[in-house]
Amino acid sequence: MCMPQHRLGDSVLCALCVPTPAGPVPGPSATTFVCAVTTLVAGKPAARILDNHIGVGPHPLVKGSSSVIIQSMPASRILDNCGCGGMAVLGEFTVLTGG
Repeated sequence: MCMPQHRLGDSVLCALCVPTPAGPVPGPSATTFVCAVTTLVAGKPAARILDNHIGVGPHPLVKGSSSVIIQSMPASRILDNCGCGGMAVLGEFTVLTGG
């Protein structure tokens, strides 16, 4: 199934709890480390598995496309999982990456 491609700076929902006055809640963060700087998607580097996001500590993207490889790594798309149990929630909706 094709899904929008996740990129550097796109949002990730971190599943680890963030303390707030209302109690702990999952918090948003962004993919911030490495990414494929030679593969741009709408002007931003494409995210792949093992690229990290900052939430409550850095966590890698752990699920990706089985049919699209970027710089020897599977491409990451929205709804793909992170090591913290969260998922990528924002991507480039004009670029669909296969399953």
